[in-house]
Amino acid sequence: RTLNLLLRGMAEPGEIVLCTFTEKAAFELRDRLALLSKKLGYQGNLTKMNVGTIHGISNNFIQKYRHRTTLGNNYEVLDDLTQLLFIFDHFDEIVGPETDEKYFDRWESKWTAIRGCRDYFNKITEELIHVPDLAESDEPFIQMIGSAYERYVQKLFQYNRIDFAHQQNIFLDLLAHTDVGREIRAKVRYVMVDEYQDTNQRQRDIVNALAGKRGCLFMVGDMRQSIYRFRNADVT
Repeated sequence: RTLNLLLRGMAEPGEIVLCTFTEKAAFELRDRLALLSKKLGYQGNLTKMNVGTIHGISNNFIQKYRHRTTLGNNYEVLDDLTQLLFIFDHFDEIVGPETDEKYFDRWESKWTAIRGCRDYFNKITEELIHVPDLAESDEPFIQMIGSAYERYVQKLFQYNRIDFAHQQNIFLDLLAHTDVGREIRAKVRYVMVDEYQDTNQRQRDIVNALAGKRGCLFMVGDMRQSIYRFRNADVT
């Protein structure tokens, strides 16, 4: 489909966004495009094409328009592992001491608490949960998670870092911003997403916003192969 658009002159490489779910799949996609374009005699510059994971593509645009965000220069994006290590490094400030040999009256070990908090933090960010509502919950655990999340976010931006969930929200905010969003969409004619069954709500919002009202969005997915529900992927 991509090469068909290029060979028919319906788009330039820089006007196409190709998303897939893993870095490995993105590299494979680039290689296949390069080999097939050479075989078919396409002479355009494929390096201008936006090919990568949704996280990677989001980060490319954030770097370009960083001055329109609250991020400082040379900010760092935390992956799954470094996000856990960040919480570990700031454990006392974010989680705090244990009570009756448990953290938040739930987790018995420090590392279990780190993993548990990470999952809740990502869910709060991705689902745009109103954090002050958590403080008003009748459940003590929800109150504690809400307070810890606020401390976590404060530490993130204090050290000029973002996790994947915040990265998606920042890019979505850029797309929603009148000037920046219009400028980005003016350069994008086609958005194509592979492994669509493993996207979450934020990622769906991002690709929809990228495609804009023209609706030049093409998705491929198999609901039977959805394996990332633990990362809040939503097959519906």
